[in-house]
Amino acid sequence: MSWTDMTHAVLPQAVFLSVWVKLSWACVMSAVLLRLTYGYKPTVWPAAVVAVLMLLPRTDVLSGYLALALQTPSLVCVAWALGCWADVIQSRSPKVTPPTLVALLGVLLGWVLVVDTLNCWPAFLNLQLYALGFEAVALWLVVLVTAAVLLWQKVPPRWVLSAVAVLTLYVLLRLPTGNVWDALLDPFVWLALHVQLWRTWRASRGA
Repeated sequence: MSWTDMTHAVLPQAVFLSVWVKLSWACVMSAVLLRLTYGYKPTVWPAAVVAVLMLLPRTDVLSGYLALALQTPSLVCVAWALGCWADVIQSRSPKVTPPTLVALLGVLLGWVLVVDTLNCWPAFLNLQLYALGFEAVALWLVVLVTAAVLLWQKVPPRWVLSAVAVLTLYVLLRLPTGNVWDALLDPFVWLALHVQLWRTWRASRGA
């Protein structure tokens, strides 16, 4: 796929999408269980069993219902889940916390997309922000903002690798929907970023 091909909406292939729904939800749900049960013994096995069960044949209905209720996990959400598993494998608490600036940008993007979905823009603006996510200009904007954040803030190498992996996978496979905003955000990630900002605010108030 050349860069010029990305001037039009390019959707993921159906075979990739069906596999992604199954794999992504197995990864995310097992990571959620991993976070909830960390500190109890055994730590890994319940989460691993959930992942395996969701990957078995004839269990597509589980990921299908989750996708209907909560959409398909974004690439960022799956990166978070893999980070949780990496922490546990390295015998650390599975707490993957993005920098505050990244959380703030994610929350603002989500609210802007909500306003766009409800079509609450002033008439003279005539914005279609979600539709813009299918165009190459949105991807380049995300790349520039990501590069600026990584250069401005001192972030761990894991976050640099995660950002590169998310953007590369999106360019190659256009997962999960072909829209760059869906690759960055989903309801789970958006709500989690709200919680993180609230905790950061509470911590700063108590300092």
